[in-house]
Amino acid sequence: MFRSKKSIVASLAISAVILAACGSGSSSSSSATTAAASATTSTAAPTKVTIALPVAEPVQSPVYLAKIKGYFQKEGIDPKIVVLAGDVIVNSALVSNSVQFTSVNAVSLLTANSKGIPIQMACMEYDGPEWAMAVTNQIATSAGLSSSSSPKAVLEALKGDKVAAVGGPAAAPGVMLLGLLAHYNLPSNLFTIFAVQSSSALVTSLQHNEVQAIFDTQPIPAEAQKLNAGKVVFDTTEIPSLASVPWEGIVAAKSYIASHAKIVKGVCKAISQADNYLISNPSAATTDLQPTFAKLSPSLLKSALVSYKWVKDAQMTASQWTNGLAALESFHLLSKPISSSVLSKSYTTADLPSSSAG
Repeated sequence: MFRSKKSIVASLAISAVILAACGSGSSSSSSATTAAASATTSTAAPTKVTIALPVAEPVQSPVYLAKIKGYFQKEGIDPKIVVLAGDVIVNSALVSNSVQFTSVNAVSLLTANSKGIPIQMACMEYDGPEWAMAVTNQIATSAGLSSSSSPKAVLEALKGDKVAAVGGPAAAPGVMLLGLLAHYNLPSNLFTIFAVQSSSALVTSLQHNEVQAIFDTQPIPAEAQKLNAGKVVFDTTEIPSLASVPWEGIVAAKSYIASHAKIVKGVCKAISQADNYLISNPSAATTDLQPTFAKLSPSLLKSALVSYKWVKDAQMTASQWTNGLAALESFHLLSKPISSSVLSKSYTTADLPSSSAG
Protein backbone atom coordinates (compact mmCIF):
# COMPACT_ATOMS: atom_id res chain seq x y z
CA MET A 1 0.00 0.00 0.00
CA PHE A 2 1.39 3.38 -1.04
CA ARG A 3 1.03 5.25 2.25
CA SER A 4 3.24 6.83 4.76
CA LYS A 5 5.09 3.59 5.43
CA LYS A 6 5.65 2.09 2.01
CA SER A 7 7.72 1.88 -1.08
CA ILE A 8 6.79 1.31 -4.71
CA VAL A 9 5.80 -2.25 -5.50
CA ALA A 10 8.75 -4.39 -6.58
CA SER A 11 8.15 -7.73 -8.29
CA LEU A 12 5.03 -9.67 -7.53
CA ALA A 13 3.82 -13.13 -8.40
CA ILE A 14 1.01 -15.07 -6.78
CA SER A 15 0.27 -18.72 -7.39
CA ALA A 16 -2.33 -21.29 -6.53
CA VAL A 17 -4.69 -21.16 -3.55
CA ILE A 18 -4.96 -24.22 -1.34
CA LEU A 19 -8.14 -26.22 -1.84
CA ALA A 20 -9.30 -28.80 0.62
CA ALA A 21 -12.03 -31.32 0.59
CA CYS A 22 -13.21 -33.79 3.09
CA GLY A 23 -15.68 -36.53 3.59
CA SER A 24 -16.79 -39.25 1.21
CA GLY A 25 -18.48 -42.48 1.93
CA SER A 26 -20.78 -45.17 0.58
CA SER A 27 -23.37 -47.52 1.96
CA SER A 28 -24.82 -50.68 0.52
CA SER A 29 -27.25 -53.41 1.30
CA SER A 30 -28.11 -56.58 -0.52
CA SER A 31 -30.69 -59.29 -0.66
CA ALA A 32 -31.33 -62.36 -2.80
CA THR A 33 -33.46 -60.39 -5.28
CA THR A 34 -32.28 -56.73 -4.96
CA ALA A 35 -28.95 -55.28 -6.01
CA ALA A 36 -27.12 -52.96 -3.60
CA ALA A 37 -27.51 -49.21 -4.04
CA SER A 38 -24.60 -46.98 -3.11
CA ALA A 39 -24.42 -43.27 -2.56
CA THR A 40 -21.36 -41.08 -2.31
CA THR A 41 -21.37 -37.62 -0.82
CA SER A 42 -18.63 -35.08 -0.32
CA THR A 43 -18.40 -31.79 1.51
CA ALA A 44 -15.82 -29.20 0.52
CA ALA A 45 -13.96 -27.52 3.33
CA PRO A 46 -13.62 -23.71 3.27
CA THR A 47 -10.94 -22.49 0.91
CA LYS A 48 -7.96 -21.21 2.82
CA VAL A 49 -6.38 -17.98 1.58
CA THR A 50 -3.79 -15.67 3.06
CA ILE A 51 -4.25 -11.92 2.77
CA ALA A 52 -1.03 -10.02 3.47
CA LEU A 53 -1.31 -6.41 4.64
CA PRO A 54 1.62 -3.99 4.86
CA VAL A 55 0.20 -2.23 7.94
CA ALA A 56 -2.38 -2.86 10.65
CA GLU A 57 -4.27 0.43 10.60
CA PRO A 58 -7.88 1.60 10.17
CA VAL A 59 -7.22 2.05 6.44
CA GLN A 60 -7.37 -1.76 6.22
CA SER A 61 -10.72 -1.97 8.01
CA PRO A 62 -12.66 -3.67 5.17
CA VAL A 63 -10.38 -6.72 5.29
CA TYR A 64 -10.55 -7.03 9.08
CA LEU A 65 -14.28 -6.33 9.21
CA ALA A 66 -15.06 -8.89 6.49
CA LYS A 67 -13.50 -11.53 8.71
CA ILE A 68 -15.01 -10.28 11.98
CA LYS A 69 -18.53 -10.17 10.51
CA GLY A 70 -18.19 -13.58 8.84
CA TYR A 71 -18.53 -12.25 5.29
CA PHE A 72 -15.56 -14.29 4.04
CA GLN A 73 -16.87 -17.41 5.73
CA LYS A 74 -20.27 -17.05 4.05
CA GLU A 75 -18.46 -17.23 0.72
CA GLY A 76 -16.72 -20.45 1.70
CA ILE A 77 -13.41 -18.71 2.36
CA ASP A 78 -11.24 -19.18 5.43
CA PRO A 79 -8.95 -16.12 5.47
CA LYS A 80 -5.68 -15.77 7.29
CA ILE A 81 -4.75 -12.10 7.68
CA VAL A 82 -1.07 -11.37 8.21
CA VAL A 83 0.73 -8.08 8.68
CA LEU A 84 4.25 -8.11 7.33
CA ALA A 85 5.43 -4.62 8.30
CA GLY A 86 5.76 -2.94 4.94
CA ASP A 87 5.35 -3.41 1.22
CA VAL A 88 8.83 -4.80 0.61
CA ILE A 89 8.27 -7.73 2.98
CA VAL A 90 4.73 -8.25 1.66
CA ASN A 91 6.10 -8.38 -1.87
CA SER A 92 8.64 -11.00 -0.85
CA ALA A 93 5.81 -13.12 0.54
CA LEU A 94 3.88 -12.75 -2.70
CA VAL A 95 6.90 -13.76 -4.75
CA SER A 96 7.37 -16.84 -2.58
CA ASN A 97 3.74 -17.83 -3.24
CA SER A 98 2.86 -17.85 0.44
CA VAL A 99 -0.03 -15.35 0.10
CA GLN A 100 -2.85 -15.00 -2.41
CA PHE A 101 -4.12 -11.44 -1.92
CA THR A 102 -2.94 -8.08 -0.70
CA SER A 103 -4.25 -4.52 -0.49
CA VAL A 104 -2.55 -2.06 -2.86
CA ASN A 105 -3.16 1.49 -4.02
CA ALA A 106 -3.36 2.82 -7.56
CA VAL A 107 0.13 4.30 -7.67
CA SER A 108 1.81 1.07 -6.60
CA LEU A 109 -0.40 -0.95 -8.92
CA LEU A 110 0.27 1.17 -12.00
CA THR A 111 3.98 1.42 -11.27
CA ALA A 112 4.24 -2.36 -10.96
CA ASN A 113 2.39 -2.93 -14.22
CA SER A 114 4.55 -0.38 -16.02
CA LYS A 115 7.48 -2.62 -15.06
CA GLY A 116 5.77 -5.66 -16.54
CA ILE A 117 4.56 -7.20 -13.28
CA PRO A 118 1.17 -8.81 -14.08
CA ILE A 119 -1.02 -7.92 -11.12
CA GLN A 120 -4.59 -6.66 -11.14
CA MET A 121 -7.03 -4.82 -8.92
CA ALA A 122 -10.14 -6.97 -8.52
CA CYS A 123 -12.34 -4.68 -6.38
CA MET A 124 -12.15 -1.45 -4.41
CA GLU A 125 -11.95 -0.65 -0.73
CA TYR A 126 -11.89 3.13 -0.82
CA ASP A 127 -11.50 6.00 -3.29
CA GLY A 128 -9.04 8.86 -3.10
CA PRO A 129 -5.76 9.18 -1.19
CA GLU A 130 -6.58 10.32 2.35
CA TRP A 131 -3.88 12.44 3.97
CA ALA A 132 -4.68 15.27 6.33
CA MET A 133 -2.73 18.31 7.49
CA ALA A 134 -2.67 19.61 11.06
CA VAL A 135 -0.91 22.90 11.81
CA THR A 136 0.05 24.44 15.12
CA ASN A 137 -2.65 26.48 16.81
CA GLN A 138 -0.44 29.55 16.43
CA ILE A 139 -0.29 29.24 12.64
CA ALA A 140 -3.99 28.41 12.42
CA THR A 141 -4.75 31.64 14.29
CA SER A 142 -2.22 33.92 12.62
CA ALA A 143 -3.04 32.76 9.08
CA GLY A 144 -6.77 32.43 9.73
CA LEU A 145 -6.80 28.77 8.74
CA SER A 146 -9.74 26.47 9.33
CA SER A 147 -11.16 23.22 7.95
CA SER A 148 -12.75 25.28 5.16
CA SER A 149 -9.44 26.80 3.99
CA SER A 150 -8.33 25.96 0.47
CA PRO A 151 -5.39 23.57 0.02
CA LYS A 152 -3.35 26.30 -1.65
CA ALA A 153 -3.98 28.74 1.22
CA VAL A 154 -2.83 26.14 3.75
CA LEU A 155 0.35 25.41 1.79
CA GLU A 156 1.16 29.11 1.34
CA ALA A 157 0.72 29.73 5.08
CA LEU A 158 3.57 27.29 5.77
CA LYS A 159 6.19 29.21 3.78
CA GLY A 160 9.60 28.75 5.40
CA ASP A 161 8.27 26.29 7.99
CA LYS A 162 8.80 22.58 8.70
CA VAL A 163 6.15 19.98 7.87
CA ALA A 164 6.70 16.56 9.43
CA ALA A 165 5.93 13.42 7.41
CA VAL A 166 6.86 9.80 8.03
CA GLY A 167 9.81 8.94 5.79
CA GLY A 168 10.43 12.49 4.56
CA PRO A 169 10.12 13.78 0.97
CA ALA A 170 10.84 10.41 -0.67
CA ALA A 171 8.04 8.51 1.11
CA ALA A 172 4.35 8.56 0.18
CA PRO A 173 3.12 11.60 2.15
CA GLY A 174 6.22 13.58 1.13
CA VAL A 175 5.59 12.76 -2.53
CA MET A 176 2.00 13.91 -2.10
CA LEU A 177 3.14 17.20 -0.55
CA LEU A 178 5.58 17.85 -3.38
CA GLY A 179 2.84 16.98 -5.86
CA LEU A 180 0.48 19.46 -4.23
CA LEU A 181 3.12 22.21 -4.45
CA ALA A 182 3.69 21.50 -8.14
CA HIS A 183 -0.04 21.29 -8.87
CA TYR A 184 -0.66 24.72 -7.35
CA ASN A 185 2.44 26.22 -9.03
CA LEU A 186 4.22 26.76 -5.73
CA PRO A 187 8.00 26.32 -5.34
CA SER A 188 9.15 22.87 -4.21
CA ASN A 189 11.21 24.48 -1.42
CA LEU A 190 8.31 26.55 -0.07
CA PHE A 191 8.65 24.60 3.19
CA THR A 192 10.89 21.85 4.51
CA ILE A 193 9.53 18.30 4.64
CA PHE A 194 10.90 17.01 7.93
CA ALA A 195 11.36 13.24 8.17
CA VAL A 196 10.20 11.29 11.23
CA GLN A 197 10.31 7.53 11.72
CA SER A 198 6.79 6.79 12.93
CA SER A 199 3.28 8.22 13.11
CA SER A 200 3.51 8.57 16.88
CA ALA A 201 6.52 10.86 16.42
CA LEU A 202 4.38 13.23 14.37
CA VAL A 203 2.16 14.26 17.25
CA THR A 204 5.15 14.57 19.59
CA SER A 205 7.02 16.80 17.15
CA LEU A 206 3.99 19.08 16.86
CA GLN A 207 3.48 19.18 20.63
CA HIS A 208 7.12 20.20 21.16
CA ASN A 209 7.00 22.83 18.41
CA GLU A 210 9.76 21.06 16.50
CA VAL A 211 7.61 21.45 13.37
CA GLN A 212 4.77 23.72 12.37
CA ALA A 213 2.60 21.10 10.69
CA ILE A 214 2.19 17.34 10.26
CA PHE A 215 0.86 15.41 7.27
CA ASP A 216 -0.43 11.86 7.67
CA THR A 217 -3.46 9.60 7.36
CA GLN A 218 -6.18 9.69 9.98
CA PRO A 219 -6.46 9.29 12.89
CA ILE A 220 -3.03 10.89 13.54
CA PRO A 221 -3.97 14.49 12.62
CA ALA A 222 -7.24 14.11 14.55
CA GLU A 223 -5.30 12.88 17.57
CA ALA A 224 -3.07 15.97 17.42
CA GLN A 225 -6.18 18.15 17.45
CA LYS A 226 -7.72 16.18 20.30
CA LEU A 227 -4.56 16.74 22.36
CA ASN A 228 -4.72 20.46 21.50
CA ALA A 229 -1.35 20.22 19.77
CA GLY A 230 -2.74 21.65 16.56
CA LYS A 231 -5.70 22.03 14.25
CA VAL A 232 -6.72 19.94 11.23
CA VAL A 233 -7.07 22.41 8.35
CA PHE A 234 -6.97 20.32 5.18
CA ASP A 235 -7.23 16.82 3.76
CA THR A 236 -6.81 15.51 0.24
CA THR A 237 -10.42 14.34 -0.05
CA GLU A 238 -11.31 18.02 -0.39
CA ILE A 239 -9.83 17.94 -3.90
CA PRO A 240 -12.59 16.51 -6.14
CA SER A 241 -10.29 15.09 -8.81
CA LEU A 242 -8.24 13.19 -6.21
CA ALA A 243 -11.25 12.13 -4.17
CA SER A 244 -12.67 10.20 -7.12
CA VAL A 245 -9.48 8.26 -7.92
CA PRO A 246 -9.89 4.49 -7.44
CA TRP A 247 -7.25 4.23 -4.75
CA GLU A 248 -7.05 1.19 -2.48
CA GLY A 249 -8.29 -2.27 -3.36
CA ILE A 250 -7.80 -6.01 -3.37
CA VAL A 251 -5.01 -7.16 -5.67
CA ALA A 252 -3.82 -10.56 -6.90
CA ALA A 253 -1.75 -11.89 -9.78
CA LYS A 254 -3.49 -11.67 -13.14
CA SER A 255 -3.06 -15.42 -13.64
CA TYR A 256 -4.54 -16.18 -10.21
CA ILE A 257 -7.57 -14.00 -10.89
CA ALA A 258 -8.12 -15.70 -14.25
CA SER A 259 -7.90 -19.23 -12.82
CA HIS A 260 -9.68 -18.75 -9.48
CA ALA A 261 -12.73 -16.70 -10.41
CA LYS A 262 -14.98 -18.20 -7.73
CA ILE A 263 -12.54 -17.40 -4.95
CA VAL A 264 -11.85 -13.88 -6.23
CA LYS A 265 -15.58 -13.20 -6.57
CA GLY A 266 -16.10 -14.42 -3.01
CA VAL A 267 -13.36 -12.20 -1.62
CA CYS A 268 -14.73 -9.19 -3.48
CA LYS A 269 -18.28 -9.86 -2.29
CA ALA A 270 -17.04 -10.02 1.30
CA ILE A 271 -15.15 -6.74 0.86
CA SER A 272 -18.24 -5.12 -0.67
CA GLN A 273 -20.32 -6.13 2.35
CA ALA A 274 -17.68 -4.71 4.69
CA ASP A 275 -17.53 -1.44 2.72
CA ASN A 276 -21.30 -1.10 2.82
CA TYR A 277 -21.33 -1.77 6.55
CA LEU A 278 -18.68 0.90 7.14
CA ILE A 279 -20.73 3.38 5.13
CA SER A 280 -24.09 2.69 6.79
CA ASN A 281 -22.99 1.74 10.33
CA PRO A 282 -19.78 3.58 11.31
CA SER A 283 -20.66 3.49 15.01
CA ALA A 284 -21.31 -0.26 14.98
CA ALA A 285 -18.18 -0.80 12.87
CA THR A 286 -16.19 1.12 15.47
CA THR A 287 -17.39 -1.28 18.16
CA ASP A 288 -16.63 -4.30 15.99
CA LEU A 289 -13.11 -3.09 15.16
CA GLN A 290 -12.14 -1.75 18.60
CA PRO A 291 -10.36 -4.97 19.69
CA THR A 292 -8.35 -4.93 16.46
CA PHE A 293 -7.25 -1.32 16.96
CA ALA A 294 -7.15 -1.34 20.75
CA LYS A 295 -4.53 1.43 20.96
CA LEU A 296 -7.02 3.92 19.50
CA SER A 297 -9.81 5.40 21.56
CA PRO A 298 -13.33 4.77 20.20
CA SER A 299 -13.65 8.43 19.21
CA LEU A 300 -10.37 8.44 17.27
CA LEU A 301 -11.18 5.15 15.59
CA LYS A 302 -14.59 6.40 14.50
CA SER A 303 -12.97 9.62 13.26
CA ALA A 304 -10.67 7.53 11.10
CA LEU A 305 -13.47 5.29 9.79
CA VAL A 306 -15.66 8.19 8.71
CA SER A 307 -12.76 10.00 7.01
CA TYR A 308 -12.27 7.37 4.30
CA LYS A 309 -14.37 7.25 1.13
CA TRP A 310 -15.40 3.59 1.39
CA VAL A 311 -16.73 2.36 -1.95
CA LYS A 312 -20.33 1.17 -2.06
CA ASP A 313 -20.43 -2.42 -3.34
CA ALA A 314 -16.63 -2.26 -3.87
CA GLN A 315 -17.29 -1.04 -7.41
CA MET A 316 -15.06 0.60 -10.02
CA THR A 317 -15.43 1.50 -13.68
CA ALA A 318 -13.10 1.94 -16.64
CA SER A 319 -13.87 5.67 -16.80
CA GLN A 320 -12.87 6.08 -13.16
CA TRP A 321 -9.47 4.60 -13.93
CA THR A 322 -9.00 6.83 -16.97
CA ASN A 323 -9.95 9.96 -15.04
CA GLY A 324 -8.00 8.77 -12.02
CA LEU A 325 -4.82 8.38 -14.06
CA ALA A 326 -5.17 11.97 -15.27
CA ALA A 327 -5.50 13.16 -11.66
CA LEU A 328 -2.49 11.16 -10.50
CA GLU A 329 -0.40 12.65 -13.29
CA SER A 330 -1.68 16.15 -12.54
CA PHE A 331 -0.51 15.82 -8.95
CA HIS A 332 2.82 14.30 -10.03
CA LEU A 333 2.25 11.05 -8.12
CA LEU A 334 3.63 8.88 -10.91
CA SER A 335 7.30 8.88 -11.79
CA LYS A 336 6.64 8.32 -15.50
CA PRO A 337 3.68 8.31 -17.92
CA ILE A 338 1.39 5.28 -17.89
CA SER A 339 0.20 4.02 -21.28
CA SER A 340 -3.42 3.11 -21.97
CA SER A 341 -2.42 -0.54 -22.44
CA VAL A 342 -0.77 -0.66 -19.01
CA LEU A 343 -3.82 1.01 -17.48
CA SER A 344 -6.23 -1.51 -19.01
CA LYS A 345 -4.15 -4.44 -17.73
CA SER A 346 -4.02 -3.07 -14.18
CA TYR A 347 -7.61 -3.79 -13.17
CA THR A 348 -10.49 -6.10 -14.00
CA THR A 349 -14.20 -5.61 -13.46
CA ALA A 350 -15.02 -9.28 -14.18
CA ASP A 351 -15.25 -10.30 -10.52
CA LEU A 352 -17.05 -7.29 -9.05
CA PRO A 353 -20.11 -8.19 -6.94
CA SER A 354 -23.55 -7.14 -8.07
CA SER A 355 -24.81 -3.76 -6.88
CA SER A 356 -26.16 -3.44 -3.35
CA ALA A 357 -24.27 -6.53 -2.25
CA GLY A 358 -24.64 -7.55 1.36
